[in-house]
Amino acid sequence: MKEPAMPSPSTSYPALLSPWQLRRTELKNRVMFAPTCPVWVRSPYEGAFTEQAVAYYEERARGGVGMIIIGGTLINRDTLYSPFLFPGLWDDAQVEGLAAVAEAVHRHGCKISVQLLHVGLRAATAFKTDPAYDFDATWHMSAPSQVPPGEYPGALVPKELEEHEILQILDDYESAGRRAMAAGLDGVEFHMAHGYLPWQFLSPLYNLRTDGWGGSYEKRLRFSLDAMTRLRSAVGDDALLGYRINSTSFWEGDLEPTDLEQVVKDFDERLDVDYVSLSAGVHHSYIHTPMEYEEGWERGYTNRIKQVTEKPVLLVGRYTTPAAAEEALVAEDADAILLARQMFADADWVNKAAAGEEDDIRRCVAANYCWRSVTRGGRVQCVYNPTVGREAAWGSAQDAPAATARRVLVLGGGPAGLEYARVAAGAGHHVVLHEREAQTGGHTRAFGALPHRAEYARIGTWLTAQALGNGATIHTSSPVAAADLDDLLARERPDHVVVATGARVRRDGFQGQTARPLPGHETGNCVAWDEVALGAVRPEGRVLVIDDLQDVAAPLTAHALAEAGATVQILTRWPMIAMDTAPDVYLHWMLTYLYRSGVEILTDHFVKEIAGDAVTVFNIYDPERTRELAADWIVMATGRQSENGLYHALRERGVSVEMIGDAVAPRGTYEATFEGHRAARKLEGLAAPAAA
Repeated sequence: MKEPAMPSPSTSYPALLSPWQLRRTELKNRVMFAPTCPVWVRSPYEGAFTEQAVAYYEERARGGVGMIIIGGTLINRDTLYSPFLFPGLWDDAQVEGLAAVAEAVHRHGCKISVQLLHVGLRAATAFKTDPAYDFDATWHMSAPSQVPPGEYPGALVPKELEEHEILQILDDYESAGRRAMAAGLDGVEFHMAHGYLPWQFLSPLYNLRTDGWGGSYEKRLRFSLDAMTRLRSAVGDDALLGYRINSTSFWEGDLEPTDLEQVVKDFDERLDVDYVSLSAGVHHSYIHTPMEYEEGWERGYTNRIKQVTEKPVLLVGRYTTPAAAEEALVAEDADAILLARQMFADADWVNKAAAGEEDDIRRCVAANYCWRSVTRGGRVQCVYNPTVGREAAWGSAQDAPAATARRVLVLGGGPAGLEYARVAAGAGHHVVLHEREAQTGGHTRAFGALPHRAEYARIGTWLTAQALGNGATIHTSSPVAAADLDDLLARERPDHVVVATGARVRRDGFQGQTARPLPGHETGNCVAWDEVALGAVRPEGRVLVIDDLQDVAAPLTAHALAEAGATVQILTRWPMIAMDTAPDVYLHWMLTYLYRSGVEILTDHFVKEIAGDAVTVFNIYDPERTRELAADWIVMATGRQSENGLYHALRERGVSVEMIGDAVAPRGTYEATFEGHRAARKLEGLAAPAAA
């Protein structure tokens, strides 16, 4: 695979790549890896970093960033952030793992800090109620007042903190700061953004107290002032101490930008801090913004804070290109740029920017698979960078050219086949890929054709460009049928064939409820959602969209058709539309689009029969209650079926062949790119080709 380029002295980004100083710490550039989910622990109960954490953070330091801020690190056991696998600094036993990370990061001239976190009312009790855990663990959340989180249903009401408990938490911050210094870090960051405990004390929405910790502005400010004063004492005069705070909340009744400007000014006057890091939104719909948000969308909010502080300001906001980051610095909207999701997508972002290889950057498309993987209790993953969390085996330091080059034939140019071609060609193998359609990309192209999802198509575009750049040959508009195989094999003489022919969306409404097509589907004007998205068909008039997948396909197809003038209903047997987009933090946006475009939503219903342009549906909880819907067109977002006939035909011929991606089983982009990557790395281990 292509080696990441090292920075050169000449650059198109003089501001971005300029060295600077924070307090007494010299930083080699103005790019920082933002504090993100640090899920590289053996278990949440131990909260100690593993060797996986060392490889993960070293990969990003090797990629050129000036400083890494390790994300939310818990200051005591009571604030376990279930179901997240977060580290802690509540115990001396946690210092060793953090020290190993710091040592690895420092080897590459990168500085490192840690963000200290108490989540308050946003903790959860699932971990602590495990019978295998401590019987004396607290089975409640703790917060300034008994105000539950407002962003999800069934939220538990927290215990109101007592005076002695508040003082203990302040002690815990101080102890965590000392442990960070013992681990050899360059500084700490106080996390008071995103609605966590310090924000809960600061905000009148959450703090309803009338004692010395609430009521007036001064009393609500007290907790953060005391915590950061203690932290400065703990880390000493040389180390960095910064804080992260919201520039705005996007929540009615919470702190507004003018309130936060005053907070920052007061911190400037009363605290010995070194920077302010800004983020927008206490709700994850804004923290993990959707792909339609432009780069630097937070600049205006951040600039307001920059106007009132003398401290350096760190800017985040879906930055994916060095040009946009450079422009923000030149405009003096910030002093440094934080990259969060972009650092999952491409750890070599800085090195590529410095070398003038911007087109090689794997840009974050804001699919939010990273957050999805964490909220399910797993590790951070990227929808199309399979090396995340696997850096020890698949990181850039492990890349090497193949000792024996093989001839490989790849059938299918979706994300699985393209990733295979990219990796295999990058290792020096001879790769030829055939794609049936006029364009590569597979399902990423269909999803990218939906409204508000254009960025998703970038996945297929980037993979194609990288495969070609690595030396692969790609033939588009080149369908391969079973009858063509013998001639193709004779012409290409492959040592190995990879079938990555994907899956098709069923037009007949096949789904898991009945494991059959919908009755009467052949009588209706039934089409698949991807046909609509790609413009193969243009439904109009009365349109019924049937959603069994619960992803973005049905709601965005319905939204697009309604915006084009159709009368649209969307039907699902589930209690709501787009349920599976909640872990990706897209549910808020899906429902917003549907309601604003006037789509009628019909939940808890299933199709009994299609009879031409009449569709009889029934309530799944009261099957005798039926309703007839008129539909000139019926758009199916139901089942998918693998297309893998070529694999079986090749097996019958005794050819060295394997199958990857949706051809194996219909899934998503993450699984497709992972399987393509894994298979390509195993290519050299195949049996040696026969002598010619």
